[in-house]
Amino acid sequence: MKKGLRAGIILVLILLMTLPVSCSLISRDGGRETPGPTGPGPSLEPSPEPSLDPTPEPAKGTTTVKLRAVGDIIMHMSQVYAGEREDGYDFKPFFEDIKPYLEGADLVIGNLETTISNDERGYHGYPNFKSPEETLEAAKYAGFNILTTANNHSFDAKEFGVVNTIEKLEEYGIKFTGTARSQEERDRILIVEENDIRVGILAYTYGTNGMEVTIPQEKRGYMVNLIDKDLIEADVKRAREEGAEVIVVAMHWGDEEQRQPNSTQKDLADFLVSLGVDIVLGCHPHVLQPIEIRRAQLEDGSEKDVFIIYSLGNFVSNQDWQYSDSGVIIELDIIKDYDQDIIYLDNFGYTPTWVYKFSKGSGYDYRILPVGSFMDGDLNEQAKKRIKEVWNETTSHLGQEDLIIFE
Repeated sequence: MKKGLRAGIILVLILLMTLPVSCSLISRDGGRETPGPTGPGPSLEPSPEPSLDPTPEPAKGTTTVKLRAVGDIIMHMSQVYAGEREDGYDFKPFFEDIKPYLEGADLVIGNLETTISNDERGYHGYPNFKSPEETLEAAKYAGFNILTTANNHSFDAKEFGVVNTIEKLEEYGIKFTGTARSQEERDRILIVEENDIRVGILAYTYGTNGMEVTIPQEKRGYMVNLIDKDLIEADVKRAREEGAEVIVVAMHWGDEEQRQPNSTQKDLADFLVSLGVDIVLGCHPHVLQPIEIRRAQLEDGSEKDVFIIYSLGNFVSNQDWQYSDSGVIIELDIIKDYDQDIIYLDNFGYTPTWVYKFSKGSGYDYRILPVGSFMDGDLNEQAKKRIKEVWNETTSHLGQEDLIIFE
């Protein structure tokens, strides 16, 4: 009896030992495979593991892009001399006092109303602006990440000026729109994504002071964006098709030194609103022109605010006469509301600015000042008088209704 029990146990153990071998020969379709005469058995691929990542929940609440914009950045020769150093140029001091007012924004836009040259080709002020590349270094230092390049001085240094300016903008990591080196580059819409909001930025000019004759005929159509309704409409449409949720258009238009928009500006503003443009930034008059916040009706019957400033004035230049020595930093928020599935503009405001030009050595030096903070600052009596005048001129001209005035 004991021998029989022992034999039974041994038989069970033998069966258990052979069981894994038998299982390894079961094919995926349930049949039995016959192992080959040599070599290892078939390799079975492991089943993919189920994903442990949960499906992301849709975003809730809001996200915001903070935009700030200024007017004309111009470099007359007296400014170039002011920035001259033994080893090159340094224009960063021009921006030291205004830099904190540009910091903290997601998009900081200005109009680069000069071309970038080099030592070999030389530098020049009015009427053909050619500036050192340190102009861009200073703009980058101040906080600018987008510069528009379509203006009446785009061709001041001919084809070289267009190409070199773009190359230097790329070197300094500053985005640009308005001029191009090829048709393909011109057709490429500048769309900047910040905080899950895609902003398309376009720029156009009324003309180029007759300097277009220096550009080969076959290149004139793409080297600068001229104001043309058909072109603008096509660009706005393509920007939307490429995903732009908000569209900013910079317009170089109007009459110099005139503080009110002309009929052409008003007509173009109406046209831009009809295209669904959200923000219109005007330059060229070199003085401030009014702000409008329009309520525009969309195709689906809903409404939205459209922000228009006909002229931002001068941000920095040597033009030191009344009205041309000042400008503003426009501030507004672009807000995406995920819950309501809408994007809108809010918190409109501006900071008045003044170019403080003062004697230094045998020439002049320059500082861009936030007007409100320097009305009681360390300035001479003449400068104090003028900066207070600028505050009154700016706030009375642009108004205060629905606008925040920053000091």
